Amino acid sequence: MTDPTRRATRVHARGHWPVEQAAGTVTLAFDDRFRRRMAMTDDAGGAFLLDLPRAVALDDGDGLELGDGSFLRVVAAPEELMEVRVPGPVEAFARVAWHLGNRHLPVQIVGDTIRLRRDHVIEDMLRGLGAEVRDVTAPFMPEGGAYGGHSHGGGHGHSH
Repeated sequence: MTDPTRRATRVHARGHWPVEQAAGTVTLAFDDRFRRRMAMTDDAGGAFLLDLPRAVALDDGDGLELGDGSFLRVVAAPEELMEVRVPGPVEAFARVAWHLGNRHLPVQIVGDTIRLRRDHVIEDMLRGLGAEVRDVTAPFMPEGGAYGGHSHGGGHGHSH
């Protein structure tokens, strides 16, 4: 049976929780960072229950508040991604971004590059549009979207 103090019921946005009260970390891939209720294991092997009022998109650096008042820091796990660079005028970059958005693909903007999950069909399309594509391994933290971004139930909302 899970210790009731090992139950995370609130999420606090990065920078809005006392990091000195961190009792550990939990490293999660992008797909595992949008949950409401799920049995999980922290990075030290300790079991806990994620038990939120509603599903929340967890970001790297967020704090999961446990029943005893301590926190687990969320860490975005490195993932296999494509990094896209578009040489030439800004219109070429905009065209590539439009095609990715038109397919509703989650993307992360990093400087003058776009990161997204590996997909050979999308890679072929991008190369056909004149983009340079390379494989990278990095945490994936896609843009939150224009219609609401991130909001944490029971904690502080994200402001990014």
